[in-house]
Amino acid sequence: MWSTFRVAASGLQAQERALDVTSNNLANLQTVGYKSRRAAVVDTPPGTTTFALPGQDGGLSMGRRDLGQGVTLGGVVTNLAPGAVQATGRGLDVAIAGDGLLAVSLPDGRTAYTRAGALTVDGAGRLVTGSGALVAGGITVPAGATDLQIEADGRVTAAIGGASRQELGQLQLVRFTNPDGLQAVGSNLLVATDAAGAMQTGAPGSDGLGALVPGSLEASNVDPGREIVRVLQAQRAYAVNLRALKTVDEMLQDANNMQHQ
Repeated sequence: MWSTFRVAASGLQAQERALDVTSNNLANLQTVGYKSRRAAVVDTPPGTTTFALPGQDGGLSMGRRDLGQGVTLGGVVTNLAPGAVQATGRGLDVAIAGDGLLAVSLPDGRTAYTRAGALTVDGAGRLVTGSGALVAGGITVPAGATDLQIEADGRVTAAIGGASRQELGQLQLVRFTNPDGLQAVGSNLLVATDAAGAMQTGAPGSDGLGALVPGSLEASNVDPGREIVRVLQAQRAYAVNLRALKTVDEMLQDANNMQHQ
């Protein structure tokens, strides 16, 4: 009976987490460059339990059997499928058409990756993302530079002092052997884990990497219809496990009442 209680409780916890992930996806429906996530619920390895079994002589003998332990959250998988490209006309907005991620530096020294290309210039003249992460490559915009533009090959150019346009640097793209091994850390940023595999870096449009779409942004890839289906699935699974807990509670009450009769 207690094993049934444990299994049902594990199901409640896993489905609650699945609902949290799906709710977060729906909340980021309009977030530029956001990548939807999916909670992967997996079976927990069975545990060995000792049972009292009736013997041939009418007595009881002890036996060991494998017993299910319920489910757990195996992980949260990020869907890196591209979102729709939307034109903005802004010189520092850039979308990635194809495979690849922009590399950025976090304040704690880690390198992270993103497809959210709403770039801007901070107070020190450095190119940063909308969340303030420093774009890798150390591109700095001189004081007085105007008409900043990002080209399809990643070159960042600007008009300086009325002279002809000058190149300030070039954005690079990164991709991994197993992008599913990237871990989301918030603010549309991903960090590499050992599961991500080998990393390739190159200029946009080269060696299979995607090209950039200047003056555009990539929309969220959240599919509202799919997320609503996941909400319904998680709610029904939650209800089934809750019903199992209620059944166990009723059985315990019946057993307790029998002892006092």
